[in-house]
Amino acid sequence: MFYLLSLLTGIIECGWIFNGISHSMPLWQCLCYPLAYHLGNLFPKPFALKKKYLFAMGAVSLFITAFLFIFRSISSSYIPQEIEFILTCARLFFISAVIQSVRSDMKQEGNRLLKRVFRVGGFLLAVLAVWIPEILLFAANIAAIASLPKYTQKPHITRMKSQGGYSAVMLFHQLHYFFYAHITLAAVSLAVSREPSPFGFLDYAFERNPQICGIAIGALLFCGTWITYMSVEPLVSRLTKNVTTVFYTGHSVICLLLLVMSQFTAGAVFILLWLLTGFGGGTVYTISERARSKGKYDKSSMTVSENLGHTFGLLSAVVIAAFLGNTAPSIMLVCGSASAFLAILCMTLTIRKEKQHEGIENNG
Repeated sequence: MFYLLSLLTGIIECGWIFNGISHSMPLWQCLCYPLAYHLGNLFPKPFALKKKYLFAMGAVSLFITAFLFIFRSISSSYIPQEIEFILTCARLFFISAVIQSVRSDMKQEGNRLLKRVFRVGGFLLAVLAVWIPEILLFAANIAAIASLPKYTQKPHITRMKSQGGYSAVMLFHQLHYFFYAHITLAAVSLAVSREPSPFGFLDYAFERNPQICGIAIGALLFCGTWITYMSVEPLVSRLTKNVTTVFYTGHSVICLLLLVMSQFTAGAVFILLWLLTGFGGGTVYTISERARSKGKYDKSSMTVSENLGHTFGLLSAVVIAAFLGNTAPSIMLVCGSASAFLAILCMTLTIRKEKQHEGIENNG
């Protein structure tokens, strides 16, 4: 069940970006869908609810899905796009809250690498939301409700500890990714659908349906960034145990890559650089490893800092896209670069503080 839920989270997170593109929605609205998903991801950290409230969320989402299906079947009336948009965001939020709450209880049962593989599979299958969005929402809803008996947490609010500065480092790391990741996915999918494909073997598909071709290429490239991301820890951790050097190298590279990407709109160079960003982002493991080595690691606080970074990063992308439209992707790439730099700065200040503390102890 854990891996099925992981697969579904990938579909829910990215599927409605593609659905929004297929319906020619504004960029900011397309980004509201993954934002709704990540708002749900704030459960159970920092906010854990009683099981009955999570069940109510799942039941409301299922009711909305059933109502819309019946309404469309028996009525010729048109549901305004604004209402559909709000109801879809609400359902993504409710389903995410239930699934993430259950997955949090089940994570000890799962292998992290295998979980990520299923997540990437979900990103790839997310293109199905263009054709069968209601079926996917219904299936996710049923799976979410069916998994609730495994939920054991009691209601509480997890307060984020500083972890000696490592919470701030993780927050800026997560912000850097969520500033640019989803808006770049949407922008690349749109750009490829408007111009001839950079991949010659896809010319036929492009001629048949450029929009779907753009969405498919965007999904494949997004999965590609995750493959490079996932490869970093298994490979680099075998080559060196110096996590501090790995952190600085990875974040310096990602800072530079995002700045260079902001000067391009699309094309082969942009795509190559986008794929390479995964190697920089994959050094995230060094933050937790260094915090552990210094006795500062707190799993709950690290999770809260991750979730807050996800949410505020995407919220920023939505706001910038709403006000600045087509120029927003380039701006968010610069924001991502700046946030990676701030992660480096926070790590530097944290290490300096540790050395000062160690010096005081030695002198004492």
